[in-house]
Amino acid sequence: MSASRPDPSGWRRLAVVAPNWLGDAVMAEPAMRAVHVAHPTLEIVGFGRAAPLSAWRGHPAFGDLVIADDRGLAGPWSVGRRIASIRPDAVLLLRGSFRSALTTRCSGVPIRIGLDRDGRRRLLTHPVPRPDRDGRPRPTLHSYDALVRALGITVADPRPRLRPTADAVTAAAALLDGLPRPIVGLVPGGSKLPKRWPPERFAELVARVGDRIGTAVLFGSPDERPVLDAVMDAHRDGPDIVDLTRRGLDLGNLTAAIGACDALVTNDTGPRHLAIAQDVPTVSLFGPTDHRWTIIPRARERILLAEPFLDDDHVADRHPQACRIERIPVGDVAAALCRCLDEAASGPRVSSCLA
Repeated sequence: MSASRPDPSGWRRLAVVAPNWLGDAVMAEPAMRAVHVAHPTLEIVGFGRAAPLSAWRGHPAFGDLVIADDRGLAGPWSVGRRIASIRPDAVLLLRGSFRSALTTRCSGVPIRIGLDRDGRRRLLTHPVPRPDRDGRPRPTLHSYDALVRALGITVADPRPRLRPTADAVTAAAALLDGLPRPIVGLVPGGSKLPKRWPPERFAELVARVGDRIGTAVLFGSPDERPVLDAVMDAHRDGPDIVDLTRRGLDLGNLTAAIGACDALVTNDTGPRHLAIAQDVPTVSLFGPTDHRWTIIPRARERILLAEPFLDDDHVADRHPQACRIERIPVGDVAAALCRCLDEAASGPRVSSCLA
């Protein structure tokens, strides 16, 4: 295990193992942008699952993105060999699991940088102390900052910034073609049921603010079709709700379609981060997941908590009953959404051009 700081100045190629979650990949964008700005000739190749890599599609920091999934008995060996095939000088590990560190060890790359956690210190050549090792919530952004600081790089702008490709923008325009504006995106899904505000509340929200919006559009994955259908079934009054998964929504046009909305109301899930990274005014709903893990500085966002009175020593994840997401009332969400719509109408968004 090397104790010296790795020096990227002499590297030709860096392999980056992406986080497993779309939102985490977005939060890693400032760190990856900082690496690119500091070493513009360094070729960066991202490895990971399709969803998180979709957030990086077209980003100037990346020379290539390789879909690779290390699940299964032979997964770490298989993906490790794929990483080895590009002959990188180093691997930067953005995932926090033991399996992901085993994958990088199987690559045989001589420099392997990642957070020191989950018993994987011996699999890394440069284990980096984790910012949240005291157990208190720390923004995930801080972990990615710590990883690139290990390379001698400082993140100057901590806010994620995304700009979809021209092809994705064209596809998203076709997806929303003919829909009256303002368009409000709704994200009723989420990775876990306790994180999901009830579907009928989304339908009631549209009815409450119907005079302020032209169309509501639903975002979700094919696996979330039941929850999208539940919103549609509960819809009685107000403007139309359009399920974009039935119009051709996919990972290729998701980012651009969210960026084309005038505002977004979302559970704590990946599209929330895609909206923030494109300066879309966003209402984010948090139940038994602590918002402090994913707080983003200077975000154009209004966060509503199921239990807003937890002190700094209490983590929402450990109080599932007190932090039931259905405790967030429709009236509060409607008021926050109206403020977002006022903000959207007041002027242009901050540029999301990348450095």
